[in-house]
Amino acid sequence: MAEREQDGELNINIDQELKSREDEMVRLRRDFHQHPELSFKEDRTSRIVADRLAKSGLQVRTGVGQTGVVGILEGKKPGRTVMWRADMDALPLQEDPELLNFHSEVEGVMHACGHDAHTAIGLTVADILARHKSDLPGRVMFVFQPAEEVGGGAKAMLADGLFKEGGPGGGRPDVTLGLHIGSLYPAGKALVKAGPLMAAVDTLAMTIRGKGGHAATPHLTIDPVMVACELVVALQTLVSREVPPMSAAVLTWGAIHSGTKDNIIPVEAHLMGTLRTFEPEVRKHMLERIETMSTQLAKAFRAEATFRVTESLPPVINDDRLAGLVRESATRALGADGVLDGGQRMGSEDMAVFMEEVPGCFITIGAARPGDPPRPHHSPLFAMDEACLDSGVKVATRAILDLLPAR
Repeated sequence: MAEREQDGELNINIDQELKSREDEMVRLRRDFHQHPELSFKEDRTSRIVADRLAKSGLQVRTGVGQTGVVGILEGKKPGRTVMWRADMDALPLQEDPELLNFHSEVEGVMHACGHDAHTAIGLTVADILARHKSDLPGRVMFVFQPAEEVGGGAKAMLADGLFKEGGPGGGRPDVTLGLHIGSLYPAGKALVKAGPLMAAVDTLAMTIRGKGGHAATPHLTIDPVMVACELVVALQTLVSREVPPMSAAVLTWGAIHSGTKDNIIPVEAHLMGTLRTFEPEVRKHMLERIETMSTQLAKAFRAEATFRVTESLPPVINDDRLAGLVRESATRALGADGVLDGGQRMGSEDMAVFMEEVPGCFITIGAARPGDPPRPHHSPLFAMDEACLDSGVKVATRAILDLLPAR
């Protein structure tokens, strides 16, 4: 049975509970790593998650947001509803097979962002808390989300009524929590920051239309490839010269597609990219100026540019009060030396969609491998120190326990 501290809060010996589950958690993480699945195709992962949650005694709903899974743990005493979210999808990357002895077995698909770890951590936390269900106040909503990498999974789950009364989540939570491992931060450390944590992202698409022809007679054509190259360089001046120096913006064009053969000047060039910002005014200005500069510069070269925003996510902003409480929980779980400030970065996260609906706190758990060169997320060389798994479970379990009692 769980014990009660003098202040009446539930006190589970998390270290002891984790010790008996640690090997299985690592095995789970490595199994997910070997069998990665792309966004909205997490069928195998979802089946395993649902089976594990059911065996732990949770109420399980599947097919939420297509391939999402929700597990509800009902405590026996009055309290709050805390949502814990873990994402499950992988990326379309080819992993270096020499990097790990449990490398991806799926051609061209890889867990290069740590979602395999997030899923294993979430299942372990659910199992630990389920063992103490009779002592728990409130309700824990474990949300295993699909399609974080394409920014659509959270919206799909909400569209399926996740937060609605009678829906798969059993109603609206009081608090939303989650974590992301960070391969560039010290292994096992927790980073908790109030306020803006991760950037808003706008997914951009542009089509440059010119006039095709033979490569030997460029004067008879309007070359869209040349115009696209000019635009990629010119648009960076918006960041360096039109964004206030103390603000932040990142404009990246990740793909340019054009042409079919070396001696044909094509009719069109297509660009895809992202804009990342924290401040609404900066975002608005950048989007307006990208469109204006693109259309006007293309016109100067006698071409036409069509610009559109295809998808957007808000920034991840941690509630100040909740961030303070979670920091206290992380300190209790890992000690003062185990908790660091910061973790703010220009990456985006559709956890922000949940947090726009319900205040929350998103935690970073360091996962850098000691002595390794940097292994950034979304890289074929991404790797983590599995010490992050233990720290993730400890911080998550403690934070949930501390936030469940009615306040």
